[in-house]
Amino acid sequence: MRYEFQQRGQEVGSAQWEGPGQVRLDVVDAAERDYLGGYFAGNVTYLAFTFDRFDEDDDAFQSRRRDWTPWEFERACRALARTRGYRVRKTPSEPVEAPRRLAG
Repeated sequence: MRYEFQQRGQEVGSAQWEGPGQVRLDVVDAAERDYLGGYFAGNVTYLAFTFDRFDEDDDAFQSRRRDWTPWEFERACRALARTRGYRVRKTPSEPVEAPRRLAG
C-alpha cells in the first residue's frame, strides 16, 4: 500500500507499507525530508513491566521501533496529510510478497 503526498500541485514524497514494521519513504522535497523521516521512523515509548519481580523500580519507560500495521499506516498517512496540508492519494503498489507460481 502506497500513499503519495502533494502540496501546491507538487509531489512532496511518498510512503509505502511493505510489511509489519517496514515503511519505505521516498521524499522529493528536501525541505520536508526531516519531518517526513521523523514522522514515519519515530519510536514508540511504552511502560515496560517485569513479572518475575515485584520491585516498584522495575517499571520503566522503554522505546522500541514502531511496528506499523496496515491500518495504523493508513491512519498515519491521513493524519499527516491533515497536519501538513498535503493532498494524499493512495496509489497501486507491488504486492508485499510476490505471488508463487504453481508448477506444471
